[in-house]
Amino acid sequence: MIIIREGEKVKFPSYDKLLRLATEEQLKLFDSAAYRILSEMGVHIDDKEAIEYFKDTPVEIDEKELIFRFPEYWVREMIAKAPSSYVLAGRNPKNDLPITGPKRDYYILPAAGATKQYKWNESLDQWESSITDFNDVYESTKMMDAIDTYEGLSNSIVEDVKSSHAGLPAELHAAYAKWKGTSKFIGPIAITEGGTAEWDYLAQMAAEVQGGYDEFRKRPIIGCLPTAIGPLTSTRQNFWAMVGGAKHHIPSFPYWGGTAPFTAPATPASQIALSLACTHYGIAVSQYLSPGTAALPWVICTAVDPNSGQLAQAPMFLLTHGIGNQVYQDLYGIATFGCAHALNGSLEEVATGWMTNLLTLTLMGLNVLQFGGPPNAFMWEALPMGESIVNYVKQFLFNMNNSLFPEDEDALSLKTILEVGPKGRFATHPHTLKYIDPKKGLYWYSKDWIHEHSDQWLAKGGKRWAYDTCRERLKELAKHEPEPLGKDVEERLQSILKEADEELALF
Repeated sequence: MIIIREGEKVKFPSYDKLLRLATEEQLKLFDSAAYRILSEMGVHIDDKEAIEYFKDTPVEIDEKELIFRFPEYWVREMIAKAPSSYVLAGRNPKNDLPITGPKRDYYILPAAGATKQYKWNESLDQWESSITDFNDVYESTKMMDAIDTYEGLSNSIVEDVKSSHAGLPAELHAAYAKWKGTSKFIGPIAITEGGTAEWDYLAQMAAEVQGGYDEFRKRPIIGCLPTAIGPLTSTRQNFWAMVGGAKHHIPSFPYWGGTAPFTAPATPASQIALSLACTHYGIAVSQYLSPGTAALPWVICTAVDPNSGQLAQAPMFLLTHGIGNQVYQDLYGIATFGCAHALNGSLEEVATGWMTNLLTLTLMGLNVLQFGGPPNAFMWEALPMGESIVNYVKQFLFNMNNSLFPEDEDALSLKTILEVGPKGRFATHPHTLKYIDPKKGLYWYSKDWIHEHSDQWLAKGGKRWAYDTCRERLKELAKHEPEPLGKDVEERLQSILKEADEELALF
């Protein structure tokens, strides 16, 4: 068959069939610039407690300005401790995501992190906006769980904003909602207020889900999100993510939240260098605090329209991402994380941005891709929309691996071509018939997309994919019931949450 089978994991073909933009010399040029930035400029860590963590290292510390300068040899030693293989676990082992290195593994994890949502009210025939809460996190996670195409979560599709407004540790509540909603990997957590104590509670909850701390350490079901902002500034919250994550040996997804031209320079080359410096810093510190912790570097810089202040779709985002990915894969043998976001408001533009970003970054070889909707306000139609787009890209990879470059005579079908001849047809030939799947047919195409002449489409009511078809799919997804947590596990998680609410409440 030339159609991907249900639940089959897609792998990358060999590197020579992917888009490799830079030579080894060019990769080393970017890498060398990153080390110079770390050793000469350094990182501002806005937390005096950070001084204690580095007092026994060769890191040069300006205690007044809280600037930390990292020698190249030390950073290289730390990065070398990052493992090339590990697992991102689900609570059900059948949903584990094995990472065996940068050359083969490929997974798609949805996200958005939206703090507001739009839902379509059929009776009023209009959009309704609302602030998101625990139930929205649970419902969106449950729908993601119903879609086999999505292999886990990158982070929350929507956030538990109402818990934040109540002064409660919202990330703990959201994590609980995600564990209830799916038995897949739930992604990196971005704790902002609760400090390292909140990481302790999070690890305690994760251990309950996984059946103990030893099992959680072997099969981590969450990640941490150490980052830098601006030209290498690490806030207290960013640093807590490193310390809290490392304390419990949680996989890290180090990245840089740079936005050009405000907190990043203008050219793609300079963005690559600064992005690498930030992710090198994240990996090195995490490895120093907890050697052997899994790390998926996330080399990213986003363009911003100076006139509106809005994030913009720009080609340099893909170029920065692709070459940064190549540095870690080719020079360090480390699998990478990527971001195929759609940043626009309308669903039509979201679909265009997704297809462009996802297909391009896939062909550039990024191993784990965050597939995210607009972060400002989530439209629920995006979940089934994304399903079709991801399936398209996965089938693209599957065909590259299985039928594009023939390994036997049957795939090339030269004998069949000669038999059919210049006046023949291939549709009823035995060679064609044996490749037809009883359910899916001869080749993959999205059943959600419109495959009709415009006259036929209009005569049937002009149904639209991004709205009508996807809304019908949402109704199906809402019926899905995820694999339940054990009753005793639920009770213990609720008890931990109650204690965390009392200790960590802001007001």
